[in-house]
Order: sequence, then C-alpha cells, then structure tokens
Amino acid sequence: MKRRELIETIAGIMAVSACAPAALAEAGHSGTLLAINGRQLWVDDSGPRDAPALLYVHGGPGIGAFDFEHYMKGPLQGRLRLISVDQRGVLRSSPLPADTKVTVDDLIADFEAIRSALAIPRWQILGHSFGGMVALRYGLAHPQRVERLILESPAIDLASSFRWLCAAAAQSLNGRDIAAAIQAARLADPAIPFDDTFIETMDRTLGALGERRQDLYVRAAKNRDIFSRLAETAGLPEARWSQGAIPGKALLAEPSSRKPMLSSIVQWKKPLLLVRGDGDHVTSPQELGAVERAGGKIVTVPEAGHFVHVEQPVVLADLIVAGYR
Repeated sequence: MKRRELIETIAGIMAVSACAPAALAEAGHSGTLLAINGRQLWVDDSGPRDAPALLYVHGGPGIGAFDFEHYMKGPLQGRLRLISVDQRGVLRSSPLPADTKVTVDDLIADFEAIRSALAIPRWQILGHSFGGMVALRYGLAHPQRVERLILESPAIDLASSFRWLCAAAAQSLNGRDIAAAIQAARLADPAIPFDDTFIETMDRTLGALGERRQDLYVRAAKNRDIFSRLAETAGLPEARWSQGAIPGKALLAEPSSRKPMLSSIVQWKKPLLLVRGDGDHVTSPQELGAVERAGGKIVTVPEAGHFVHVEQPVVLADLIVAGYR
C-alpha cells in the first residue's frame, strides 16, 4: 500500500512486515519501547514531569500516533506532559503475527499498564476517531484514573459513524458513479446489518471515489497528500506504515468493537469535550446528540476535517489546555 492511502479509510487495510527498533532511534524518534502485557509498545512521554498528563489514543484502527506527535508537540510544548502510544502491533511498536486477535479490552489493559509503569496517578485522555470509542471505554472501566475525556472527531458508535461516512460518500459519488452512490446510500440505511460484509462493502464503495476519497477526511484540497508528505520525511520504512493492518483488521472483526455505544456515553459523569472539524464526516448526529445529553461540550473548529490535530493544531492545543485551568 502507498503511504498516501493512510487516511483513505478508517479501516486502514494494510499489509504487515517487520523492522528493527534501532532504525527508529536513528530516525530521531524520541519515544521508547516498553514491555507491556507481553508486547513491546512504543511510548513517547514528553513534557514537564510535573505538568498535567494527557494520554493520546490514536484511531484507524492501526494508524499510529506519529501524526499527532508531529503536529501537536509544538503547540503543547511546556504546557502538558503528553503521552502518546502506538497501540500493540502498530507503526513503531513491535509487529504482530498474522491472525493475532486484538480486542478493545486488550488496548484498555495496555493503557492502564502504561499508566502504572509511568507512575501517573490520573490523566486526561484524548481519543481520535476509533480512539474516541477506546478512550470512552477506558474511562468507563477506570473512572478513578481519568479526570476528563476529550474526543476528537470520534467514532464512538461505529455503526453510526460508518453509516454517516457512507452518507457523505453517497453525496460525493453522485454524478460520478451512480451505482457506487446508490450502494453508499444503501449502506447509510440503519436497517442494513452492521457486520463484516458491511465493512468490506463500504471499503469497496468508497474506493470508487479514487483520489477524492481523501476529501472525506481533510477540509482543504491542499491537505489531500499531507500524510504522504509526512511519511516521506518521517524516517520510517514502508513496512512500519503497513504493519497496522493486522491489529486494525482484528479490532474491526471483534464483535465487542461493534457493540452499540450511544447509550454508554451518558454513563460518563466527568468533564467531556468533543472537538470536530466543520468538514468532518465521521462523527454522526446521533453521537453528537448523545454527547449533548451527557452534558458534554461540543466545539466545531472551522477549516478542519476529520484530523483537527493536523489542520488546526494550535486551536486544538488551546482547547485541550483550557480544560486544565
């Protein structure tokens, strides 16, 4: 897979290969591999030790935390202690063998073990896209450890998010590929079962957009290749970018990842901030409504799409830090 395809689908259909961890140090990456629950996970722990701690939970599933670190470390420098993690099997973490099973509960256990290893009593959590659902479930499992949840363009309830994305794709396909537009509109129907067939059909249908598929995720046309440009300067081998397919596919195939989550949002009783770009097509109206009913605050950022941390990093940083005042 070409690196420019990283943001073309939430599922991130990628292939796996290995790379020596030493190459990462040579590329100037500041994190380290930690032994967590029998896996080697890449953890980047930056910022003042006495500053409030923020854990970043990436999405994809399987896309990694590199882009967030690249765009957000500068705006957050000196303001927070930022902990970012490449989840098990992803990017700079050690690759997983084919057919490895990974669940959301595994990720939650990994994050809790990392918190303990870093001796952080409590932290705030920022979850992006698929990571928004993981962050919420971590918070519900360990409420005493989480002070606030920040959800960036989250896919809290995958069925709602994926159907909303298909609705946006149907509009983009209208006039270009009528058959694909009809299929995308069909997938947006809540009556269609949300299963393996749904996800496979969605990926094929969105593929009909070609290069314009990236418009579902970024606001400005100039940003369509932003991930490709980032990958070209990251100093990471192609294999690193592609190895997230194994955990990504495993997570999407896991039934617990697809369980309805709209009613779970109201169970969160602490501060909740949802940040989305005005061009985001992932967080559905149903999810926004559930956050409002839970008493959460919703901020829509102009001139940003699904990746607010890429297109408007300073705005996102200010929103994050404002919650600590």
